[in-house]
Amino acid sequence: MLTIFSCPKAFKGHIGIIQRNAIQSWTFLRPKPEVILIGDEEGTAEICREFGLHHLPGIERNERGIPLVNAIFRGGGASASNRYVCYVNADILLLNCFMEAVNRTIELMAEDVFLIIGRRWDLELGEPLNFKDTHWDSKLRIHVRSYEKLGLPTGIDYFFFPKGLWKNIPPFALGRCHWDNWLVYDTCSRNIPVIDITAVTTVIHQKHDYSHIPGNREGLKKGIDMRRNWELQGRHYHRIFNIWDSSYLLLSKDLKKSGRLRRLSAHSMRIRYFLNVLILEKCHPYSLPLVILLRNIKSYLRSAQRLIKNKKK
Repeated sequence: MLTIFSCPKAFKGHIGIIQRNAIQSWTFLRPKPEVILIGDEEGTAEICREFGLHHLPGIERNERGIPLVNAIFRGGGASASNRYVCYVNADILLLNCFMEAVNRTIELMAEDVFLIIGRRWDLELGEPLNFKDTHWDSKLRIHVRSYEKLGLPTGIDYFFFPKGLWKNIPPFALGRCHWDNWLVYDTCSRNIPVIDITAVTTVIHQKHDYSHIPGNREGLKKGIDMRRNWELQGRHYHRIFNIWDSSYLLLSKDLKKSGRLRRLSAHSMRIRYFLNVLILEKCHPYSLPLVILLRNIKSYLRSAQRLIKNKKK
């Protein structure tokens, strides 16, 4: 019933280890999904042969060689043999609670067309997972829920949807800011239900560095490809949608409509992004005293929170 598609980086070093972990976790989902790996980066064809996956070689890229999101979604949808498809970033571990969540959503949704997204848990993992352990799934979920950190609602690593949801995705650069937020914005702007399944599923992001991007993390947020993505989405702050913009939440028993507080939180994140750009970039260097003051206040508040927690213990 499900096709997963992804566009991995070259299978080298730490990135190679965590991508192998992620892709192998998809093959353990039940019912077992069809998996399509797109592109011809080093090791992709070999991984497909090893795990019996479908390989879609060749992908449209921009002038700097970065795969384009519209080409990935077009190729993944066209090659999928199932009605429902899911784009997943290639460093994301999926557990069987994911399949339970999406199947439950399909049962509860009255509409045929919708989008499923959710937040991820961040995990430091530098070695291959032991998939021979029959309880690897439950052990990993318990560990992550007990000790790890839930990611911000702005980072969206998977999109579950029926084929044909998007017809005209701009040629965003994969792996740079704004393309994932635009997909949520576009879906919401057409009054298509967006469901957040964070509460009932554990999707895990394996932490990594950004050495594959010129300028590392700074290049991710301010590089030429991020600026191009910003232009393609229209240079509008109000289009930076996140998971809190979802219209429904999947809970253990039913679907619940999102409340005003969540929508207000989503709007506040857009306002904060706008102010960050205004203060840190547009008003630099005159904004430096204000930036230092705000950072000191933030540090003080965090220290106060820790003290309160320690007293309660």
